[in-house]
Amino acid sequence: MKGQHGGDVYDMSRKTGKRLADILDYSANINPLGPPAWLPELINAVIPSLVHYPDPHCRELVGTIAATCGIAEAEIVVGNGSSELLHTLPPVLGVGRALIPVPAYNDYAVAVTQGGLEVEKIYLKEEEDFVLNLAELESRLQGGEAVFIGQPANPTGYASAPEALRALAVRHPRTQFVIDEAFADFLDEPDRLFQRRPANIIILCSLTKFYAIPGLRLGYAVADRKIAARLRALLPTWSVNTLAQAVGEKALLDREYGVRSRQLVCEYREQLTCELRKMPGLMVYPGQANFLLVKLVAGTFPAVGL
Repeated sequence: MKGQHGGDVYDMSRKTGKRLADILDYSANINPLGPPAWLPELINAVIPSLVHYPDPHCRELVGTIAATCGIAEAEIVVGNGSSELLHTLPPVLGVGRALIPVPAYNDYAVAVTQGGLEVEKIYLKEEEDFVLNLAELESRLQGGEAVFIGQPANPTGYASAPEALRALAVRHPRTQFVIDEAFADFLDEPDRLFQRRPANIIILCSLTKFYAIPGLRLGYAVADRKIAARLRALLPTWSVNTLAQAVGEKALLDREYGVRSRQLVCEYREQLTCELRKMPGLMVYPGQANFLLVKLVAGTFPAVGL
């Protein structure tokens, strides 16, 4: 069983006969600014080192993450995209079931099911704009489970108050909280949970979406050092290639790119929300990410399938 992740332009090309260059991909939420301008030059500079295997421990990249985020190196695990880390994580959690507020990223359920965990879904309410109700979530906690939360969530674009998530984790030390911050860099004023992180919070971070490099595959996890060590031990050797490691190091230090990206996304989100709400038959839900959740009112638009 595989997740239905967006971005498979290759399958669309085969089905339609269109060239990749002629396909506009709206199925993946990638930074509209595109990759940083320095990317081609850096890639060319690193090419000679491809005659060697990558650093299996990603030492330079781990050091850069630790320095820029204020995290101990022993708490950082780098992977071939945050998806690799998500799918490797269930066996190290030490729990028997997973709670997943839905709608949510489909691979949460895929990963935990493949990992042998029982899945319990918490259905968010449309009348509440699919906002995560932390009080309702807390009422379902028994201890010995893992909770998977997008921060901001996909597809709703809603981000919970970071302090409320920290407080919830502190009140339930026997529950593991897996917080997916794949889109957190896009938030207007990101308060990243790896700062002042309770020991039972595990953070998944993606560099591929914010820096528009999904073809390179790069992400990292932040966790208690014992969990981090177990997760690191399960990953394949050399899962993160040399190019990705070099790009990740430079990207994390490019503050100007981050500021411009957040400004652009904020402007685009407001413009898109305004224009979509002018169209009859669409219900646009409030979001804080680089994407919007939109409901098509029944009978307004014809269904089209490929």
